[in-house]
This record gives sequence, structure tokens and C-alpha cells, in this order.
Amino acid sequence: MSERRKSPRYPAHLHAYFPEFHLWGYTSNISLDGCYVVISISISEGFITDLVLELPVVGAIPLKGYVQRRGQCLSGLGLQFIQLHLENDQSDYYSLYARFIKQISRLEEVREYYLDLVRQGRLKLVTMPGDESNKLQG
Repeated sequence: MSERRKSPRYPAHLHAYFPEFHLWGYTSNISLDGCYVVISISISEGFITDLVLELPVVGAIPLKGYVQRRGQCLSGLGLQFIQLHLENDQSDYYSLYARFIKQISRLEEVREYYLDLVRQGRLKLVTMPGDESNKLQG
């Protein structure tokens, strides 16, 4: 199956909330166009839903997403973000999210610099004790 994404995705563990289902989850990756949310129930493909993401430093922002696909190896769903022009603030929230994503690409550059120093033997790779999810991979 060929890659259909228009923009790069980044690993990110962000709190996610679906207000209409009173359901909490978390993202496993995010991109400019959407995200993958790990949740405990299945939502039908094609469904349009509200989603609140908690962005580090920024805070919680509401977005709308189209369920593009249901997860196979992880329980969850792939959301494609949409902007409804009927809601005045929707474009502003999405613009805020887009600015956040642009900063993540800069953080990826810092991460790659760190990993390069590790590969060169100038630094040792350090991880938090007992937290396998925070390990950097090269």
C-alpha cells in the first residue's frame, strides 16, 4: 500500500478527549493533517467528531476530525483534521495547531543532533528509569 500522507508525522503522546463520547485517549503520532489516537472503543470510519488535544505549553484546543481509518495493531483510529467554515473559531484553532506542528519539526532537528552526538561517541544515550516510551531511537 502506498503512502498517502501529505505531511510528515511525529511521535507524540498527547492527551486526547472526545467530548461526545466522554472518552479519553492519547495520540501516538501527529501531523499537520491529522493524528492517530489510541482509545478503548471503535468509532466508525467516515464519522466526523470533535476532539480536544492537550498541546504541551499551549494547553487544550478543540479540533474536528474525520475518522479516516480504524486501527489494526493498536486499538484506536486515524483522524484527518477538517475545518468547518460554519464555526468561526475552527480555522483559528487549526492555525494554532499548525504553528505547534511547525515547532515539532525544529525539535526533531535537536533530537537528530543529539542522536548524532551519541553515534559519534561524544555522548551516551540517556533514558528515564523505568519509562520505555521515552527512549530515543536512531
